[in-house]
Amino acid sequence: MPIIFSPFSAVWLIIIAGFVVRLALGATIGLGVDETYVTAVARQLSLSYFDHPPLHLWIIWLTTYVTGSENPAILRLPFIILFAGTTWLSYRLAARLFSEWAGVWAALLLTVSAVFGLTGGGWLLPDGPLMFCMMVVVYLLSHLFFPPDRGQSLALWLVAGVFLGLGLLSKYHAVLLVVGLFIYLITSRDRRWVLATSGPYLAVSIAFVIFSPVLIWNAQHDWVSFVFQGSRGAVSGFYPGKMLANIAGQAVWVLPWIWLPLIWQFVKGISRGPARSRFSGLQDKRWFLCCLASGPILLFTIAPLWGAQGLFHWQAPGYLLVFPLLGQAVAGWLQFGRRSVRSWLIFSVTIFVIIAIVLGSHTANGWIKTAKPDWFTQGDPSWEALNWTSLPESLAERGFLDSSLTVEFLIARHWIDAGKIDYVMGGTLPLLCLTNEPHHFAFMHNPADFSGKNALIIGQQNMVDVPKELAPYFETIEFKGNVPIYRQGQPQFDVAVFYGRNFNGQYPLPYGFSGNK
Repeated sequence: MPIIFSPFSAVWLIIIAGFVVRLALGATIGLGVDETYVTAVARQLSLSYFDHPPLHLWIIWLTTYVTGSENPAILRLPFIILFAGTTWLSYRLAARLFSEWAGVWAALLLTVSAVFGLTGGGWLLPDGPLMFCMMVVVYLLSHLFFPPDRGQSLALWLVAGVFLGLGLLSKYHAVLLVVGLFIYLITSRDRRWVLATSGPYLAVSIAFVIFSPVLIWNAQHDWVSFVFQGSRGAVSGFYPGKMLANIAGQAVWVLPWIWLPLIWQFVKGISRGPARSRFSGLQDKRWFLCCLASGPILLFTIAPLWGAQGLFHWQAPGYLLVFPLLGQAVAGWLQFGRRSVRSWLIFSVTIFVIIAIVLGSHTANGWIKTAKPDWFTQGDPSWEALNWTSLPESLAERGFLDSSLTVEFLIARHWIDAGKIDYVMGGTLPLLCLTNEPHHFAFMHNPADFSGKNALIIGQQNMVDVPKELAPYFETIEFKGNVPIYRQGQPQFDVAVFYGRNFNGQYPLPYGFSGNK
């Protein structure tokens, strides 16, 4: 394969091209359901939050505070920058362990994998800060362990502890990195002595201190975040079909033509076991990466077998650490002149660009639905990334916000609707999410504070039984009509609007504030 660029130039071309694509998508499409939710709840700065640790919400809060804007492109920019850093670190890690070109191919394939290059690489999710912090930690560990006769640097351990703590502040997944490191050290005969040094324990101690805001907040709120996340792993039976479906979902999210060689490199590295000697350099490096990657990949793949909830992107932090192995394999294949590998790389890049253009443009303007309406009889999945920007104007046009109605707060019946509504309303009216799963909205406002006040009840979900289910908490509830939500001037779906008079403030939230407190 002719060399046109140096590895350094090639990786910067990859990073810049990926940055431009993600920035264009970030400026074109609306915020997804998780993104509007976290933007809304991030307006109240907190030590931690119901769903996740706080770092990505702190980033959103700081971005809004500094810029004065909640524009999607501006909010996403720090996360896009973080993924550029993750891509660079993937290159540097693979280059350090294997070769410069291994680093280039690792960075390229990471960039054109959907779960990394499209979602985790630029959306307002905890995965962006988590992946960056994990890569910093693993890169520092590579300096501690390779070459094998290198002495231990306490300073590197301390810095690794800081970024491990920041990773824990991003997502609970980061604890699996500690588990993976312990497995590597305990199974590597020539590394076990590290467990007798102070470095690992100081690093974990620093991480624990940085993570302490999460512990403090949870201690103040009945450990609700840990209970919520732990409940997703509850045993309910034996479901091999669920596990197989989860594996298929992982392949789709990573993209099958990348997932297959990626998982093969992981399986091959695991099956060969730990290096017999620290001087068995290549397998020692493979085992190092496989141990660190194994926690998220194995745990969240096996968990659906016993009925636990398993989302297809939960394994992604593990796959992140396998890309250097795939990059090393690709570099070897190309060195031996395998033309099919070159074609596969071109195919991977081309299909990724097509996916980004097709899905991005459809999400922005709905052109596929216009051309093929029969494909969307059950709804359009891209509506999840549709900002309800027409809602405030539509409410005003229908007089729902007139002084005659004295609307003093808003109510949603689902946390997803609550995020969509609160985001477009800009926090101008306080919002209560009155349901059995209000997520962090349960901690933002006390229902008792709205006793005697009137509300608009708005939403797409759980609205049929509003008059019946909320009747005990209002003097009267009146259906005011449906309001269309538009995309590019075309109505997409309706949200129902009710008007509730004289709220009694006694709605029993399952956690957080309660009308009875």
